[in-house]
Amino acid sequence: MSDLEADSKFLKKSVIINVIGTILKVCGPLLTILLARIFGAADFGVFVSTQTLLLTISRSSTLGLDKGLYWYLPQNRLNGRPAYEGVMESFWVSALVALICTLVIFAGSFTPLISKELPWYAFSLVFYAVSYVLSNTSEGNRKPQNAVFINSFFVAVLSPLSSIVMHFLGIPHALPLGLLIGQICGFLLHFILVQKQFPEMPLIPVKKISKALLVYSLPLGFNEFVSSFLIRSSLWMVMLFLGPEKAGAYGIMVTISNALQTIRVGFTPILTPVVAGMDKDRLHTDLKPVYSYCVSMVTYIQLLIGFFIILFPNEILNIAGKDFIVQPETLGILLLVHLLAGFWGMAIVIMNGLGKSLYTLKMNIFSLGIALGSGYFLVPAYGLVGAALSMLCYNVVAMIWNNVYLAKMKLWPYSSKLINRFVWICVLIACYVVLNVGNFELSLWQKAVAYLVALAALGIQWLYDKKSANPIPSTKR
Repeated sequence: MSDLEADSKFLKKSVIINVIGTILKVCGPLLTILLARIFGAADFGVFVSTQTLLLTISRSSTLGLDKGLYWYLPQNRLNGRPAYEGVMESFWVSALVALICTLVIFAGSFTPLISKELPWYAFSLVFYAVSYVLSNTSEGNRKPQNAVFINSFFVAVLSPLSSIVMHFLGIPHALPLGLLIGQICGFLLHFILVQKQFPEMPLIPVKKISKALLVYSLPLGFNEFVSSFLIRSSLWMVMLFLGPEKAGAYGIMVTISNALQTIRVGFTPILTPVVAGMDKDRLHTDLKPVYSYCVSMVTYIQLLIGFFIILFPNEILNIAGKDFIVQPETLGILLLVHLLAGFWGMAIVIMNGLGKSLYTLKMNIFSLGIALGSGYFLVPAYGLVGAALSMLCYNVVAMIWNNVYLAKMKLWPYSSKLINRFVWICVLIACYVVLNVGNFELSLWQKAVAYLVALAALGIQWLYDKKSANPIPSTKR
């Protein structure tokens, strides 16, 4: 079996897993929306802002070692190292850094600088950090189904469900304790599955962490901090300029639109190790079919979800309650951001697969400057719409930058077969404009019929694509 055939088999299997994961991912956001309805806009706004802060700290605590494993684990095979090298070394370093951050938060809670509620959230930090390492270990070892099930379904459902149950039982601090329960259980599952993949791996590593892994990962670690701040900057600016209630409403729309983002993010651990395992010759022969196949599948799945969201936005927001229906046009802009990122934005995955972590860091720092600058002017002036426009601005700049850089490297991974996917994105955007800008209102049954028509059209497109050409050629070289 050729390298391309092996990659093809892995990608097709991963797509099936990702589709199943997409179905499972619906449960978590639905419970999060229900969580917002139960706790109210103000409390949910504080919760979602604090949770994003926690995610930023925990991601940064890994020092990029979790992301580095995407690249390092496939390299173990190429360089004759033990298959598990780098895993437990990264685990213990991340645990130590996260523990130090937790202690700092607890110490700071005795001063006016840190809220008394934050230490309750900080209990989850260590479990978040080590779960990132173990989850990315499975993904780097081409076992993405582990991360899909645990992260996208098990933890995503258990955390809000635990908070809801504790709320009705009258247990205080239900929101942070729900996070803690979800993370502890998720960590235990990840640990068991990683041990099964590497039964010979010692709990305490016999060697120090590899210099090559550190050199690759540390820029990624700082980059992870910058990118985490970048992704959540619009929400924090809404919290700062508009208050917790508006932050809660914006948080719900971000949660809904993230249904599209999670599809793209789900392909990152699929594509990164494949690119990392390509030599120079394969980059020029195999990258285009592999990358175009991933973009095609990401866009296709996003379209299935996107048409549902643009047809039923008020119905979805009503699950959280009327307090969360604020500037609903914001949701359309967020959807546009993720659709464009699913098509053009995956170029950053190639950069990481090629080991260009320093480049990624520079790009994200520049994008953060654009996000903060645009948000400072747009959020106070246009509210939630301004926050979404700020996100659109920096994403468009990053997409252009990344693809120009690839072109300069004489790598253009987009196949002409992707044109029809881009046309479909334009159709979805046009439908959104017609439904929200013009005086055009559909009844519930008309929306249902429209969605079924969209599904049928996408199904016909899928069958045509499958019949006309195989997305990844399987001929032996």
